[in-house]
Amino acid sequence: MTTNVSILITVKNVEHYIANCLKSLLAQTFNDFEIILVDDVSNDKTKEIIENFNDKRIKYFRNKNWLGLSQSRNECLKHSHGDYVFFTDGDCVASKYWIEEGLKYLNTPNCIGVEGKTYYVSKEYKPTRSDDVVENKKGGLFMTCNIAYKKTVLKEIGGFDERFTFHEDRDLGLRALKYGRICFNPQMIIYHQKKIFKPMKFVKNGKILRNRVLLYKKFRDKPLFVWRIANPKDLASIIFPPLIFTRLFGTSFKSKDDFNLFPFIYLRLIYERIEFWDMCVRERIFII
Repeated sequence: MTTNVSILITVKNVEHYIANCLKSLLAQTFNDFEIILVDDVSNDKTKEIIENFNDKRIKYFRNKNWLGLSQSRNECLKHSHGDYVFFTDGDCVASKYWIEEGLKYLNTPNCIGVEGKTYYVSKEYKPTRSDDVVENKKGGLFMTCNIAYKKTVLKEIGGFDERFTFHEDRDLGLRALKYGRICFNPQMIIYHQKKIFKPMKFVKNGKILRNRVLLYKKFRDKPLFVWRIANPKDLASIIFPPLIFTRLFGTSFKSKDDFNLFPFIYLRLIYERIEFWDMCVRERIFII
């Protein structure tokens, strides 16, 4: 099979992960590709580690100023030359058949994109509260850690919507569906490397919820909220804080890192809801 493929990766401060990511990509069974890395102003050793790889397929670009995920992904697209674009993240590891499996589906009729199965750490690993978990085992999430598109479709829809600071990948996928099917291939596998939440990052991560307001405004027919309520259980915990203690039951709290986050859960819920309501007001959308 002859084709040209671009692997697009946006990176920022991934010095602990990027070497494993690049090693897995350079070991692919399909090797006719370029790797486009756009660095969103890392301040660690990410640049040095990437430049230590002596492979002409790796092309590194660094933003002059911080742009965020959506704009940086569009920068990746601008620098790419492939007819097929594969997305993953700098903290991921690809199975050696990743590209080969993706191309199998992209060359089927009416398939404009293919997403694969994403595991956190491994198939057997059981994440707990402090794990920064990204998984997709059934498809339909269109996450850029493990998805590929025909580039002509991405050009047609104008790339990523730069208003999004998160969920830009789901927005892209939902818009791309107008041009054909996004297939799911469970043999196209990515593993997210283990990442632990520190308390302040755990709290600030609540800002992600803002982006679901934008999704709702653009795709109101999708089941994003229950009775126009975002995360009902979290809202109930804000109103009645003792409910937070129910989270200690089960398997999500095991390690010291897990229990270190517990005092910050209520703060995270408040911060998340304030950010969410701020976006609702800005977009003139009524969601609780």
